Amino acid sequence: MRVKRVQVEEGFLDGIDVSFASGLNVIIGARGTGKTSLIELLRFCLGVQGYTSESRKRSLDHALSILGSGQVTVTLTDGERNFFVTRTADDESPRASGPFARPIIFSQTEIENIGLRAQGRVRLLDSFHSGLSTWESHESEACSEVRSLTAEVEEQRREIDKLEELLVGLPALDKQIAELVPQEQEVTKISSEAKKKKNELDAISARIAASAVSVGAIERFVESVSRWQSSLASRSSTQRVFEAWPEGAGPDLLKKGRASLERAKQHLETTFREMDNALSEAKLHLRSARDRKLRIEADARRLRKEVESLLQGAGAIVRQGQQLRERKAQLESLKKILKQRREALKACLARRDDSLDRLDSIREQRFRKRRSVATELTDTLGPRIRVKTSRAGQFGAYAAALADALRGSGLRYNDLSWAIAKNVSPRELLEVVDQNDFDLLAEATSITKDRAARVVGRLRECDLGALATVIVEDTVALQLLDGADYKSIGELSTGQRCTVVLPLVLRHMERVLIVDQPEDHIDNAFIADTLIISILARGADGQIIFSTHNANIPVLGNADHVIQLGSDGRRGFPILSSNLDDPSVVNAITTVMEGGSEAFKKRATFYGRHETS
Repeated sequence: MRVKRVQVEEGFLDGIDVSFASGLNVIIGARGTGKTSLIELLRFCLGVQGYTSESRKRSLDHALSILGSGQVTVTLTDGERNFFVTRTADDESPRASGPFARPIIFSQTEIENIGLRAQGRVRLLDSFHSGLSTWESHESEACSEVRSLTAEVEEQRREIDKLEELLVGLPALDKQIAELVPQEQEVTKISSEAKKKKNELDAISARIAASAVSVGAIERFVESVSRWQSSLASRSSTQRVFEAWPEGAGPDLLKKGRASLERAKQHLETTFREMDNALSEAKLHLRSARDRKLRIEADARRLRKEVESLLQGAGAIVRQGQQLRERKAQLESLKKILKQRREALKACLARRDDSLDRLDSIREQRFRKRRSVATELTDTLGPRIRVKTSRAGQFGAYAAALADALRGSGLRYNDLSWAIAKNVSPRELLEVVDQNDFDLLAEATSITKDRAARVVGRLRECDLGALATVIVEDTVALQLLDGADYKSIGELSTGQRCTVVLPLVLRHMERVLIVDQPEDHIDNAFIADTLIISILARGADGQIIFSTHNANIPVLGNADHVIQLGSDGRRGFPILSSNLDDPSVVNAITTVMEGGSEAFKKRATFYGRHETS
C-alpha cells in the first residue's frame, strides 16, 4: 500500500492537492514553504504516532496549528483499490473507508534523537515486525487474565483465612463438650422423667444444629450471588441505548450489529432475572429456615424449664450443651466448605500459572523476533553498524510500579524498588508474596529479613495482578564502528547518530517510508556513499517520501517524483509536481537546491579542475 494523493482544506496549506508516485518522492522548496507541515499533516491524518511522548506532542501541535478548522484527506492504494482517510482537528482518530497499513514516518528530530531513548530503540526495531499488533493483543488478553485470576485468588485466600480462623476454635469446643458430658449425665440420673426430657432435648438440639447449618449455607449462598450480581451490574448495563441509523444516510449498515446487541441485551436481562429468581427463592428459604429454627429453639426453652424444675441448674447445663453442639455442627459443616475452597484455590492458581506461562511465552517470542531482526540488520549493515538485543533489561516501569506500591509504607521505597526490580522478576515477586517467602526476597535483594517481611506485608495490600504483569522491556543497543572500537549511540555526535539511524530506517523495504529532512547533520559523503545506496536498494516498488534541501537526494537517488512548494507568507502551495526529467524540475533543483545555475556551473568547473589535477 502506498500514498497516492494528499488534499488539504483550510489552514496554511489550504488548497494543497498533490499526488505521489511509487519509488522515491522528494518534496523541495525554500524554508517556510510547508515541507515539514505537509509531512506532519500526513502523520496526523493517518494516525501515525511519534516515537517518543515529546515528538508525539510536538507533531500533534504542529499539525493542529497548520490545519486549524480544516480537513486533510489522504488517498492510499494497494494497486487495485483506493482507500480514503480523512481527519479534522476535532476527530480523535482517522476516519477511513477501509483498513490500511500505516506508513513509517520520522521527523527530523526523531532521526536525531530516537536512538538516545531505550524505548525509542525498541520501537525502531519493532517497526520491522508487521504482526506486532497481534502480539500486543494477545499480551493484553493474557495480562487481563492474570489480573482477574489474581483478584480471584486473593478473594479465595481471604475466605480460606476466615474459615481457618473459625475452625481454630473447634478443638477447644470439643474439650468444652467433653467436660460438660459428666454434668449432663448427672441430670439424667435424677429421675426417669428428667432422662426422658433430656433425650427429647438432645433430639431437638440435633434439629437446631442442622437448622443452623442450613441457615448458614443459605446465607453464604445469598451473599455469594449478591456479590456476583453486583460485579456484573457494575460492568454492564441493560439500559444502554444505541442511536438509530440517521435518516438520509442510505441503507442501515448497522442493522445486523444492532440485532446482535439486542440479543446480547436480552441475554443480560435473562441473566439478571435468573439471578433475581435464585436470590428470591434463597431468601424465601432463609426466612423459613430461620422461622423453623426459632420454633425449635422455643421448644428447647420449654423443655429446659421443665428440666430446671426437676433440678436447679440443670437447665443451664442443658442449654450450654445445646449451644456448644450447635456451634460444633456449624463448624463441622465449614470443614467441607474449606476443603472446597482450597481445591478451588488450587485450580485458580493453576489457571493463573497457565496465563503467566502464556504471557511469558508471548514476550519471549517477541524478544526472539527482535533478536532475529537485530541479527539481520547487523548482517546487512555491519561491520560499520551493529544492533544488539538483550532480554528484559529495562527495569524503569517495574521499579516505578513497585515504588508506587510501597509509597507510604515507611520504607525507603525508591532504593528498595530498584533493588527488587533488578533481582526479582514480577512473576517471582508474585510467588514470594503468595508464599510469604520473605527469606527468599531478603536473600535475592540483600536486605534484612525484617525489611523483606515488611515489603511482603505491604505488597499483600496492593494490586498484585497489575504488579505481576508489568513488562520488563527488552533492551536494544545501537553501535557505530568508530576506528577500531564500537561506540554506543549515546556516545556519538548528532551527525553520527543520524548515520546509524538512517540506514536502519531505510531497511524498511515493504512499508511506505516518510522522512522529514533526513540530510540534516550528515555530510554529503555519507549521503552519496550510504544514504543513496540504501535508497536505490529499495527498488521502484517501495515508496519513499522525503522532504529535503539537499540536491544529492533527488538527483543521485534518481527521484521518481518531485514536488516543489512555495509560500507567499500566508500560506504554502505547490509550484510544480512532476518527474525528475521535467525541465521545470531540473530548473527548480538548480535554483532552489544548488543556489542557481551560475553557482552550479562554478562548482562544476571547480570539481572538474581539481579532478583533472
